[in-house]
Amino acid sequence: MAHIETWYRCPTCKVLYSNQNEAFKCRNSHPIIEEKWAVGKGGKAVKINEFATQDGMYGLNWALREADLSDFIEERERQLT
Repeated sequence: MAHIETWYRCPTCKVLYSNQNEAFKCRNSHPIIEEKWAVGKGGKAVKINEFATQDGMYGLNWALREADLSDFIEERERQLT
């Protein structure tokens, strides 16, 4: 089952932080962007677009479903049926 994580990105350093304390060290000199990601059981991560509708493409529910699906076409077809 996929879950939601908040990651913090520094566009200047091009670093992705998984917790807020690490991001605050960089925040003093650079702007930090907060992003929501859906992370699946296999470690696959899908970014959630904050402007998309909840059930629409790139929305919350879509990202959670996509994070649980495999990237392999044959396995994905079995999971969807």
